[in-house]
Amino acid sequence: MKSAALITALLVAGLALAAQPSLNAPGVVTHGPRTVKQVALTFDADMTPGMKQELKDGRVKNFYNREVIEVLTSTNTPATIFMTGMWAEVYPKQARAIAANPLFEVENHSYDHPGFSQPCYGLPGVAQATKLGNMLRSSKAIETITQVTPKYFRFPGGCAEASDVKLAEKAGMKVIHWDVIGGDVNQPNARAIVQQTLSQVQPGSIIVLHISRGHAPATGAALPAIIAGLKAKSLTPVTLNTLFSSK
Repeated sequence: MKSAALITALLVAGLALAAQPSLNAPGVVTHGPRTVKQVALTFDADMTPGMKQELKDGRVKNFYNREVIEVLTSTNTPATIFMTGMWAEVYPKQARAIAANPLFEVENHSYDHPGFSQPCYGLPGVAQATKLGNMLRSSKAIETITQVTPKYFRFPGGCAEASDVKLAEKAGMKVIHWDVIGGDVNQPNARAIVQQTLSQVQPGSIIVLHISRGHAPATGAALPAIIAGLKAKSLTPVTLNTLFSSK
């Protein structure tokens, strides 16, 4: 009985470990230089076939958090938006407006937000043969709608194998993940998001938050305090391009 229990515990532990983001895969960038007082605020615009169906059925009203863009614009705060191609297709007007704003960079977050490595927080997998096509389809959708060609790629959930990173590089994109998780997904408490974000941040950090209101309802409400907290720490929000060009 003890052996069976031990095996079960090891299996559970192994699955939990496997479900964590593959932040250490070769080629993945998780932060900028630690020698500069700058950080990158990044926001994922997620969209899956299931989320699209939720919109159609009326179970979720919106997967675009306009408040995030309004706060960033009113405070003159640069940010990088990682869009799925499907999100850009569902919200083309918003995608074009974001891309046209000089404060923002638009980048690639896959076409329909699958887990490129498994398990990945319940995200469906994607066949090996279609992985590159998924990345390229997203880039094409984003470029067609916004006239911007993505140069960075972020794997949904941060889940990726080394071979997946090579595919992204083959598609002409650098893989960017994060070192600070804002914890805004399914979190209605703005104060909790602020506390989690500011407790982790350091010079050169890449912060991941979300702009898809339906599953991240309090991001916009948390953002003013996050921006103020970063400034209190003498950390300046910048785009990824600016962060990576700093020395």
